[in-house]
Amino acid sequence: MKKIFLLSILLVSTNLILSQTEQGKFVISGATSLQFMNRTIEYEYEGSSIGESKTNSFSILPSVSYFVIDNLAIGLFADFTSVSQDDSRGKIKSKSIILLPSALYYFAVKGDLKPVAQVGLGYGTITSESESGYFSEFKSKESGLAVNFGGGVAYFINEFVSLNFGLAYTMANLKDSDDSDYVMKHADFSAKVGISVFL
Repeated sequence: MKKIFLLSILLVSTNLILSQTEQGKFVISGATSLQFMNRTIEYEYEGSSIGESKTNSFSILPSVSYFVIDNLAIGLFADFTSVSQDDSRGKIKSKSIILLPSALYYFAVKGDLKPVAQVGLGYGTITSESESGYFSEFKSKESGLAVNFGGGVAYFINEFVSLNFGLAYTMANLKDSDDSDYVMKHADFSAKVGISVFL
């Protein structure tokens, strides 16, 4: 009787773990890359200060996906990044938005820890402008194709919530809106930490 009881508990818990990524469910995620930065650099020449540079950067990465089959979800990922740089020449702010229709695959393994792979192809744009100083007339906008690859693990706290840890590589070729001959080739490799809710 005890063996039957233990076997029943094992089967129920296995079904709960597998049901998290089954067809017909949604997964809503939010993450931040480990690029949150507040950096100050001081420049010296022959022992004398000639100025300093301050940089602040932060990224958030929301997503929503739908499991079209067990363990495979299709959805939309977004990457919003804001960077502010202030130095002796002036202050420049830039904002980037990348929207990536993506596929997310959870490998079917037993236990609370599941490997995850993700790939996406979409559109990115970066706008930059200065607020003061030498760059007071500076303003630009670049946009174009973006590609993303990523992988990591999801640790399921319970049936509905997982903590996510992973690495991602994003690359984009962005053309200037005023001069299409000017291309910004953007490549970013980052570590990410986030949380997902399964509905």
